[in-house]
Amino acid sequence: MKHSAALSVLLAGALLSGCATNGLASLPLPAPSAGNGGYTLTALFTNALNLPDRAKVKLAGADVGFVESMATRNYVAVITLRIMDGVRLPAGSTAQLRSATPLGDVFVSVAPPSDSRSTDPLLKQGDTIGLDSTAAASTVESVMSSAALMINGGAVRNLTDIVNGLGKATGDQGHAFGNLISDSNRLLAKIDARSTQLDAAITNVSQLSMRLEDKRTALAEMMKAAGPATETVSENTQGIIDLALQVGGASRQLSKFPSIAGTDQGTRSVVADLNDVAGALNDVVVSPDTKLSDLSRLLPILVKLTSGDSLPLNAQIDKIALGSIPDIGF
Repeated sequence: MKHSAALSVLLAGALLSGCATNGLASLPLPAPSAGNGGYTLTALFTNALNLPDRAKVKLAGADVGFVESMATRNYVAVITLRIMDGVRLPAGSTAQLRSATPLGDVFVSVAPPSDSRSTDPLLKQGDTIGLDSTAAASTVESVMSSAALMINGGAVRNLTDIVNGLGKATGDQGHAFGNLISDSNRLLAKIDARSTQLDAAITNVSQLSMRLEDKRTALAEMMKAAGPATETVSENTQGIIDLALQVGGASRQLSKFPSIAGTDQGTRSVVADLNDVAGALNDVVVSPDTKLSDLSRLLPILVKLTSGDSLPLNAQIDKIALGSIPDIGF
């Protein structure tokens, strides 16, 4: 009975002592360590967000150290890394903040330069990895923001617009899309039917290119010979323009003469009349029915007209062109 009472008191005391403490939460847990010794390096980062204290330092996936301390200086994160003894990091090595999973802990990943050699100098106690050799990890927020931008306003949105546009263009039954396919098939059929002509055209173009290549020296000499003429034309460009303007002015003055262009609204002009007379004379010459006897009948009329000192004429003049005289309102 005494033993049972003593056991009960002992259990009650143990229970009360357990409730007075934090239990397992108060037990210290092991932290990452580089063991005894090692050397420290300083890495500068523009952003060390989510990097926990005592975070691991990995090289090619293996743990080679841990983050000993973190501080800020001039808006730059200054991270002190303790590296295990025996880990050789050549000068020019890089450090990146990475995470194994999107929601995993961030760690420091160090890597030697891609062109490193065994003779390169090594990083030693107190050396610094500068900002140009470090990179911050992508945060979950930035990844989600980029994904949202891609879906809402990026490639996925553009693809959705394209699919919707194709749906509207094809109609409810897809007739427009079917017509497009039919037209494409007809086009391909025509191209296939004219494949021989296309091949001949390509062959001719190839032969022309070969001939031009063979005549390249002659063409170069021709262009060189045409150089002085081109320079002469370039030097006299203003004179050529002035000549064209003078010719244009002369043409405008000549257009006022009916004998040149005919200012009436019809087809009458001296030139047109001369063309008609010349055509009639040509018909007389080539006609097989032309006889001199018909011309002989005109002789008495000519003799009668020229028998006196004057020439009897009865003419009606509707318009006289006296020359290039400016006319008011013309």
